[in-house]
Amino acid sequence: MKLTLINFSTAIALTAILLSMKADNSKKDLLCHKWVQFAFKRNVETSPSPIDKSMAKTCIFNPNGEYVELMGLKASGHYFLNAAQTKIAFQYEMINGKSFPASDDTTKHYNIIILRLTKDTLIYGQEAYYGEKRVYGHDDWYFVRAK
Repeated sequence: MKLTLINFSTAIALTAILLSMKADNSKKDLLCHKWVQFAFKRNVETSPSPIDKSMAKTCIFNPNGEYVELMGLKASGHYFLNAAQTKIAFQYEMINGKSFPASDDTTKHYNIIILRLTKDTLIYGQEAYYGEKRVYGHDDWYFVRAK
């Protein structure tokens, strides 16, 4: 009886560990799609505003870490998730097919926070400090999964 209880407890613990590992991967799995922007909210605004389709950003996150962004021009490079998979960093390498030299603007910084991520919705906030008093906040980008 004791041996069966220990085996059962071990099985439950292993299952919990495996499920938690799967949960970590699921954020990346959810992210790895093509996303089309439908709204934007500035830090000072209380609600998002719809984006005209001609001005909308399209983002493609690939499982191998490659990233493509289309918004008037085509930028590509890599994305990185922090260990907790709550923030994204981008490292741009090409703009309109031409190599883009590394700079503070193209080097990865984990300043994109994932606010909501489901199978069909991505909302992320670009962190910054605003105004003379340098008050922390973020501008929010709203996306739906492209079909």
